[in-house]
Amino acid sequence: MVNLIDRKGSQLRIGDQFTKLYNELKDDKLQYVWFDFHGECKNMKWENLSKLVDICKSEIDQDGHFMAELNCGYDLRP
Repeated sequence: MVNLIDRKGSQLRIGDQFTKLYNELKDDKLQYVWFDFHGECKNMKWENLSKLVDICKSEIDQDGHFMAELNCGYDLRP
């Protein structure tokens, strides 16, 4: 679980509730990271996303990924 909410202002309350929910779940299979996206990447410093990747790398490598191409949906009708 990755929380990208600011750690200040009005979003702090939302982020705190997200953290509280994670703690209440008490699920050892879940990992949780609070990454203040706006704080880390302000002024177009997109390279700071590498910090998040470094934090989550082992979980990403373990879990792999899934990709699908859909030929239908809200905009495309079969």
